Amino acid sequence: MYPLILCSLLVWGVIFERLWSFYRLSRGLRSFHLEAMNTLLRSDLDALKGVCHQNSQLPTAVLLMTALERLGAKDRRLRVSWRDALERRRQILNQDLRQNLWILGTIGSAAPFIGLLGTVVGILRSFQEMARTGSGGFTVVAAGISESLVATAAGIVVAVVAVMSFNAFQTRWSRLVLTVRLQTEELAELLGLLAEQAGSADDT
Repeated sequence: MYPLILCSLLVWGVIFERLWSFYRLSRGLRSFHLEAMNTLLRSDLDALKGVCHQNSQLPTAVLLMTALERLGAKDRRLRVSWRDALERRRQILNQDLRQNLWILGTIGSAAPFIGLLGTVVGILRSFQEMARTGSGGFTVVAAGISESLVATAAGIVVAVVAVMSFNAFQTRWSRLVLTVRLQTEELAELLGLLAEQAGSADDT
């Protein structure tokens, strides 16, 4: 039961951490996107950098800073490939959003087997006690078996909570990844237009 109690604490810890993280991220993405769009429409890149630094915990802010750093590079090859760098960075951040979800998946798979192991050990102890005392019958082992079956029930409960939470967070993660991608593409489109205008002005 001790491993199952530890697994249960981990599961609930991850659940509360992910709930708070995804809730805060959803609100932050909406507000940052509006502020960044307004700043881009004003063509104020210095203010945009400040907004990104203030929201450095948001994926879209990190991606926008990556694009700005590439566009501000002295090497023309870095400036030309800024969209590729943006996409690579986005893929990395997508994986970061799945942080700690592997714990739920692992516990959801392992908890029933941990409970079953506890049940097997409890039954073995019951039969060992029966052999030691020299008495037999169902009444001798009934108490031990009933206690050992609690481990199986606990393992199933922990697994159900972990698997349901894992699936729910996977769905939420997919929505957040889509939101980040759409917002990044919209911001990159405006940023690309500003970069083209700046390049045309430099050429003239």
